[in-house]
Amino acid sequence: MVKRRKTKRTGRRRRSRRIKAYAARIVILILFVAALIAAVFLCIKLFGFVKDMLPSSGENEAVSEEDDSSVHNVISLNKDGSLTETSVEDFDTSEYDPAALEEMVNSTIEEYNSSAGDRIELKSLDIKDGMARAVIFYRSAEDYAAYNEKVFKTGKAEELDITGFTLADDKNAVLTHEAMEKVKGNYVMLNDDTTISLPKNIQYVSRNVTKTGKKTAEVKKAGIDSVIIYK
Repeated sequence: MVKRRKTKRTGRRRRSRRIKAYAARIVILILFVAALIAAVFLCIKLFGFVKDMLPSSGENEAVSEEDDSSVHNVISLNKDGSLTETSVEDFDTSEYDPAALEEMVNSTIEEYNSSAGDRIELKSLDIKDGMARAVIFYRSAEDYAAYNEKVFKTGKAEELDITGFTLADDKNAVLTHEAMEKVKGNYVMLNDDTTISLPKNIQYVSRNVTKTGKKTAEVKKAGIDSVIIYK
């Protein structure tokens, strides 16, 4: 009888040890999976952060493709507040002289700079296959607005009065005055048909603006003020 009891006790102890060993393995496995998921999530967040810090190749490709298309206008707003405008328009060399066009553009820029200082520069002017492509640099939004006689304003989001504008995010959630008080970032206001490239991600756009990328948007309905809020 004593021997049988010892055997039973030994068996129970072995089963108990096996159960504890299995439980320990399961706990270790759960911890390993949790650590793996956390590592993957961290990598994804880190990749997203690094991607936002670097220029987006996809957006750059989109702008480059537009540069090769027909009539269009692209404005790139830089971090320091300067602008680069790329304008492509029809140009019939049989009716107009390319040299005269370049002289006219340089003349208007020189006239502006004579009173404002060296604020605008013609980077390039190319005429090919009936199209004229001009790249002009502006030191500020104010210079662009004054030279082109158009609305183009930039500033801090907290300085923007959204009265009269309907702005929405990617989910079409309309920005209210109450929510506007919490919005951080910058804004740009313009009133011309153009594609605009911004230095940081777009948060809200007015109704006549179509977001085409994280940092790019297409503005339509010339003559109507459009607003974009970006980070």
